[in-house]
Amino acid sequence: MELLATQGISKIFTKRRGMFGETRTVALNDVNISINSKEIVGLVGASGSGKSTLARLLVFLYKPTSGKLLFEGNDITGYRSRQIRKYRQEVQMVFQDPYASLDPNHNVAWHVRRPLITSGYSGNIEERVDQVLEMVTLSPPEYFKNKYPHQLSGGQRQRVYLARALAVEPKILIADEPVSMLDVSVRIEILELISKLREELGISIIYITHDVNTVSLVTDRVYVMHSGMVVEHGNTDDVISNPTHKYTRELIEAAPNPYKRI
Repeated sequence: MELLATQGISKIFTKRRGMFGETRTVALNDVNISINSKEIVGLVGASGSGKSTLARLLVFLYKPTSGKLLFEGNDITGYRSRQIRKYRQEVQMVFQDPYASLDPNHNVAWHVRRPLITSGYSGNIEERVDQVLEMVTLSPPEYFKNKYPHQLSGGQRQRVYLARALAVEPKILIADEPVSMLDVSVRIEILELISKLREELGISIIYITHDVNTVSLVTDRVYVMHSGMVVEHGNTDDVISNPTHKYTRELIEAAPNPYKRI
């Protein structure tokens, strides 16, 4: 079942330049993507390709200039603020830098507890905090709950942010370059965790990266982005083994030693 899709989504940023008028930057141009239930979809491309802009649009940090955003078949581009808050519980995002994403003044329990409080969670909040910390292998929870971000490793901080995103039981997780700032061995651990979460929770995941090596590890399908457009898409194994677009071939040639698939 298709959960989330874009139809002809475009995003143009306009900047005033005083007496010289304005400049227009086309960040996305007629982009069509989709993700189905229990699927991991990759968005791969170099810096400036538009993939992070698309991620922010998918969680309503940006509004599209044109096109439609469909969630469970409904066009949500005209949603009001209350509807957007509800939608954001269903579609959660994990950002690239786990340290910058966490408030250094608060401990782990506070970070995981906060979305539960703001969403009006009706269950036992402390039990849910413990549950999601165990999901992301921060166990025993009591050991980690009172720690602050500076007391954690990079991989542990990313797990905390994953726990925070999972706390409200979203249907879709958008992971924007979640392993790019981690050591290679930790990257594998986080990618294995992402695969495990899909299997155990039935969650759908959009995995965004510039690294063809990692997109080949965990995704079912992949969209290749370049200059704000999707230039190639399909089954991940097919795209990696037989790319049809020049830009896809260049990405693969720049990463000649792919890992074995998880």
